[in-house]
Amino acid sequence: MMAARRIHVPISIDVPQGSLDAGRELFEGCRNGDVARVKKLVTPLNVNSRDTAGRKSTPLHFAAGFGRHDVVEHLLQNGANVHAKDDGGLIPLHNACSFGHAEVVQLLLKHGADPNARDNWNYTPLHEAAIKGKVDVCIVLLQHGADPTVRNADGKTPLDLAETSARAVLAGEYRKDDLLEAARSGNEEKLMSLLTSLNVNCHASDGRKSTPLHLAAGYNRVQIVQLLLQHGADVHAKDKGGLVPLHNACSYGHFEVTEMLIKHGANVNSMDLWQFTPLHEAASKSRVEVCSLLLSHGADPTLLNCHSKSAITVAPTRELQDRMLYEYKGHSLLEAARQADMARLKKYLAADVINFKHPFNGNNALHYCVNGPYPKRKHAVEFLLRKNVNVNDKNKELLTPLQIAAEKAHFEIIDLLIKHGAKVNALDGLGQTALHRCARDGNVHACRILLSYGIDQP
Repeated sequence: MMAARRIHVPISIDVPQGSLDAGRELFEGCRNGDVARVKKLVTPLNVNSRDTAGRKSTPLHFAAGFGRHDVVEHLLQNGANVHAKDDGGLIPLHNACSFGHAEVVQLLLKHGADPNARDNWNYTPLHEAAIKGKVDVCIVLLQHGADPTVRNADGKTPLDLAETSARAVLAGEYRKDDLLEAARSGNEEKLMSLLTSLNVNCHASDGRKSTPLHLAAGYNRVQIVQLLLQHGADVHAKDKGGLVPLHNACSYGHFEVTEMLIKHGANVNSMDLWQFTPLHEAASKSRVEVCSLLLSHGADPTLLNCHSKSAITVAPTRELQDRMLYEYKGHSLLEAARQADMARLKKYLAADVINFKHPFNGNNALHYCVNGPYPKRKHAVEFLLRKNVNVNDKNKELLTPLQIAAEKAHFEIIDLLIKHGAKVNALDGLGQTALHRCARDGNVHACRILLSYGIDQP
């Protein structure tokens, strides 16, 4: 039967008879925090020596357990092993956590200590901190990847064993109001002192029951939004009214936050309890640029809310209504071209959007089509050329469809574009022609095709 488990940091040092005085002094110096003494005594040979009469602890176990930050730092700089285990399987991090030395914990973690190390009884450092109610240490461990679901030999998680104050941390409720206020006000330092994997998606207890991301998005706290997303904030989290953070950002016209949320997977067509989409929010408040951004990422302005109103209908001006409809048709065409979807191309190719260009990258339907990997690409390009889509249009990088086709080594497309009037000597933003791009990438066959049409050699 396994012996009872306990943390033990000795209050006296009993080095076996025959050991050098220097060995006894090193352990005493680590226990007492005597940095000068430790610096004088520690060597590569004894930095990981063992207290053979006790738990077989190393000097680092002693220094960590007694919270001797400067000694710990010096030992680590001189080769102390953060993974060394005593006879109970504890590493120095267990000791520091058990006694609540948060700064030492941070230092050990910085030097590679495993936040999920297990002793002989499967206790992790988080178990230690939770049992002793060491709130600050619990937060530090969670911020460095400690797993709160690990069970010890008795099947208990840190939460199961947690002292009352630590229980709030492990339940994601510790100082929740302060965390939410930090997100709302943009207090980055306060946010990062409290944020863990367990509270990043907490909901306010009252009001709209917003998450930190809802508040940061609504108040345009760009840096806070970025930090929350980096730490696992849920872009799909809903508040009391079914709004996701994207609704908040769009309602107030926060372009950068909207873009950030979309890049992290936010659903542009998410509906709240009243079937309002983010586009409804942006359109109803004349957030013109945000409307364009949403439409460029697939927002559907024809979706109806609970009042049977579309985003186009709720736009307060005819100008915005017309713009949204135009951009919706244009983006539908670009997406059909990207996928070389002939049925959808025929559906969406209309005179008013035939040369529609993406508002942010400047690509037209041909740019998208020649760049795609789809097998029907050639047929789609032929169709667009027959409909007189501008073959020499340049995007924001001043690239023509021909230059893209050349770089991709789409041989049939190169030939097709040139036969329909593509300018073979057009220059991009770097002053390079299609031939430059082919030569740079070693596309010999593409170079030959271009040269056969009399292109100027680089």
